[in-house]
Amino acid sequence: MRPYLVTVPLLLAASTSSALAAGGPQCPPTVSVTAQPEAPGGWAPYPGRDSHSFIGITLIEGDRSQQMASSSRTTLAPDSETRHARRLVQLWEFDAAQRGKLFVLCRYRGTEATLAADLPRQTRRCTLTLETDIRGDVLDEPKTPPQLDCR
Repeated sequence: MRPYLVTVPLLLAASTSSALAAGGPQCPPTVSVTAQPEAPGGWAPYPGRDSHSFIGITLIEGDRSQQMASSSRTTLAPDSETRHARRLVQLWEFDAAQRGKLFVLCRYRGTEATLAADLPRQTRRCTLTLETDIRGDVLDEPKTPPQLDCR
């Protein structure tokens, strides 16, 4: 059993680096968050660890450190959205001449915790594909996680 614990992280690292090369950063499907409760007098706090599923992204322009410290981030709305076959596809396009630093912020259900990664300078477009119901509303708990592709 022990070799699997060693092998799985190596396989994940290899697949993550190839995903970065092929289609930009990929948000992990889940994130583990450790919470430390603040206990009132007479109570003992015990941390908890929860897993949260990926629900979407925010694209942000500017320096990642400065933007994440700011209460008003420079977020980018999709340039277009199309609905077809129970999917919503959001598209962002970036002009090479006017583009500043960009990064993707991965958001997760039921937590304020996020993950962020800088987009490579040569990235010209990102698409996010979300699963919808028959009315076209994005599902809270889709069968397939949202798919991000930046090139």
